[in-house]
Amino acid sequence: MNMKEITCTECHNRCQLKVEQIGEEIVVTGNKCPRGLKSGREEFLGERKFVCGTVRSTVEGVQKVAVKTSIAVPKGMVYKVTLALKRISLDHPAATGDIVCQNICNTGADVIVCEEK
Repeated sequence: MNMKEITCTECHNRCQLKVEQIGEEIVVTGNKCPRGLKSGREEFLGERKFVCGTVRSTVEGVQKVAVKTSIAVPKGMVYKVTLALKRISLDHPAATGDIVCQNICNTGADVIVCEEK
C-alpha cells in the first residue's frame, strides 16, 4: 500500500488530503469538496500539477498578487509556467477569480487571481 499526504489547492479550503493506492484503486480522504478527489488523484499519480505563485503589480499599494492555474498542467510544463509568471505584471486592480493570462504556455490553463489584497 502506497500513501501520500497532499494539500489540495483547488479551493480556499486547503484540505489536507490522504491519498493511497489499494490494489488498483486510488482512495482520497480528507476532501471537503468533489474537486479534492480529482486533484488528489492527479497529484498522487504525478501526471499533472497546479501552479501557484505571484505576479508583479504596478497598482499603488499592491506589489504582488497571488495567482494559480485554473487547471492542473502537465508536470513537465511547471517550470516553464513558473518562468512565464515572472514576466507578467498587472497594471489594474484585480479581484479573486479574474483571469490574468489565458492559455499560459499553450497548456490550456488560464492564470487566475486567487487572493485579493
